[in-house]
Amino acid sequence: MIEAPDSAPAPAVAKAPATGSRAALPAALLSAARRIADTHHAEHGTPVTAAQLATRMGVALPVATAALAQL
Repeated sequence: MIEAPDSAPAPAVAKAPATGSRAALPAALLSAARRIADTHHAEHGTPVTAAQLATRMGVALPVATAALAQL
């Protein structure tokens, strides 16, 4: 009976660095988010929330959250 050779070591998997795992948003979207965030802060004295930004920009909440994280 022929025995199967020892299992080969698993191939190394390269992991993306934590900072590179976030998708870069288009400059125009970030510019609009910055303008809205600045205007909101000037008018209300508090930072804009991701939900407020999503509503104002007409984008999904994860997009607005990513935009705030990059500002």
